[in-house]
Amino acid sequence: MNIDVYRSCTWREKRDVLNVFWRTNVDATSRIVVAAAQYGYYAVISLVVVMAEVALILWVGLEHNALVAGLAAALELFMIWSTWWAIKRYRSLRSHLAT
Repeated sequence: MNIDVYRSCTWREKRDVLNVFWRTNVDATSRIVVAAAQYGYYAVISLVVVMAEVALILWVGLEHNALVAGLAAALELFMIWSTWWAIKRYRSLRSHLAT
């Protein structure tokens, strides 16, 4: 996946990219929407990796420490929700670009 538009964004534009990616009903230029779609691909991959890491912590925590397991379970639920939302927004941005 090419991220040339995202890389060429200024710091302020990258803030707008995050806003467009994580929130709905945000008005933005086509350049920002393209950059948000490019960012989204890597955001989803990163969230999946973090979700796997937290699942490992949860598994180890279940064997050793109930507090750690409880915190990891709560974090895992949040990661599942975040990953679901990121996939939803990525698909939405990709379909917006296709039209």
